[in-house]
Amino acid sequence: MSNETTEYKNSPVITVLMSVYNAQNDLKESVESILKQSFKDFEFIIINDGSGDGSLAVLEGYARNDPHIRIISHENKGLTKSLNVGIQEARGRYIARQDADDVSYPDRFEKQLALFNSNDSLVLVGGNCDDVYEDGSTGIWGYSTPEELHKIVFFKTPFAHSTVMMRTDVCRALGGYDERYKTSQDMEFWMRFAEKGTLAMVETPILLRRIVRGSISTRRRWRQFYDALRARWVHNAGSDRLRALYIAVRGLVIGLLPPAFIRFLKDRRP
Repeated sequence: MSNETTEYKNSPVITVLMSVYNAQNDLKESVESILKQSFKDFEFIIINDGSGDGSLAVLEGYARNDPHIRIISHENKGLTKSLNVGIQEARGRYIARQDADDVSYPDRFEKQLALFNSNDSLVLVGGNCDDVYEDGSTGIWGYSTPEELHKIVFFKTPFAHSTVMMRTDVCRALGGYDERYKTSQDMEFWMRFAEKGTLAMVETPILLRRIVRGSISTRRRWRQFYDALRARWVHNAGSDRLRALYIAVRGLVIGLLPPAFIRFLKDRRP
């Protein structure tokens, strides 16, 4: 613990890490939600992953007026590789993820740091979140206790990627995100975190997440199926692999159903 304290002595407590690719429509609200956090000791690394729209101009406008922001631009490499660039650049004791179309609530960082400060065994803290769909309907992710998280993390995504705050030293010790995964890179990463220490969630929503189901291509859904199944297969053994296969196939089928039909089925449940 003393080495960690020395390493981060003159650094911000948190590095906020965002990767941006053609996200100009939602970018302002997302960036401002970080800049308006009640906890202010952070740096904000934003990777411009080869955007071809006006995203970079939006980011540069904020960077000129706010010293928290540091922009790194490169040709399009994809989310996994871009996040690993940010991990290597991070100076904070913790890395907080933020997607370019999501909105963090003002007390998000305070709540997550409070959990870290209450338990030295924690290596990663996710959070509950509010979901907003393209048709205006809403939902909530849900909450799991640390005990529940360590059971479900090897079979499904336990919390939204954009809610996560993780210890930087553990993140680097694990080698960052596995770049063989084009999708489900977060699910696979959290499995490795769970093998190193305790996971937890903030029970109340800390983020608003926009979900545009119709924008996901059939090809990408198959890639998600493949990557998620591979992660579950690698990190499970024996009969748990059969359970992993079932969960992966069920997720694929649900993902291919029209959103309206899924909501119809949910409404019919007793």
